[in-house]
Amino acid sequence: MLAFERTQAILRILRDNKMASVRELAEEFGVSVVTIRRDLERLENDGLVLKKHGGAVLLDHNMETGLQLSEREQLYRRAKKLIGEAAARLVKPGTSVILDEGSTCLEVARALRNATDITVITNGLRVGAELLGTGVNLILVGGVTDHQSAMLYGPETERVYKSLRADIYFMGLDAFSEVDGIMDASVLQVSLKNVKVNAVQRVIGVANGAKYGKRAMSLIGPLSLLDALVTEGPVDAELRECLARHRIECIEA
Repeated sequence: MLAFERTQAILRILRDNKMASVRELAEEFGVSVVTIRRDLERLENDGLVLKKHGGAVLLDHNMETGLQLSEREQLYRRAKKLIGEAAARLVKPGTSVILDEGSTCLEVARALRNATDITVITNGLRVGAELLGTGVNLILVGGVTDHQSAMLYGPETERVYKSLRADIYFMGLDAFSEVDGIMDASVLQVSLKNVKVNAVQRVIGVANGAKYGKRAMSLIGPLSLLDALVTEGPVDAELRECLARHRIECIEA
């Protein structure tokens, strides 16, 4: 059996059984556990499965927002890395940046580690940790800890952001569509993201293409909040046309 045929068969098994272990799959196809782990890694990078507990589950695209940040990091890894690198290239010396706390923004932070003469402002604990010990001027905005997303939030967080001004805001998007606009899984983000929007000259969304057309619980605002979107290529024609209609620059990673 070819690798492609095996991965398609793995997806069918996961659809039927919800979850399967590496050992079960190795026995099913008569291959090594190393081979199955490679198959699952490819499927995870494509955003089709989530590896966990010595096996994998089929990824429901609506479940990503309910995961811990450490789990969300494992999804769409290649796309997020490309997006992070493309976003970082937009940050020139002397630039100040507000950076959200999600898994894609975590990749932006990693890509900025070697930058100099820039300021990054964030309420993301993991994002801030990525920039510790680098040449980046880091401002960590305090507040109450949300452990699931490793972010700080609350009235004090918003008060600090209201007192700041920056050049760029890299906004993480849980979901977005032409009809509903920009959405987030957490009600904590609605006011906070809008405060950040009002603190900058340019708002740049960072999200993989799978977020387009999806829905999440909390409405942040219309697509017109964005000046640009950084997403992985090749960009779907429908998404590209949607962005053009709203005069949002499409930056292909």
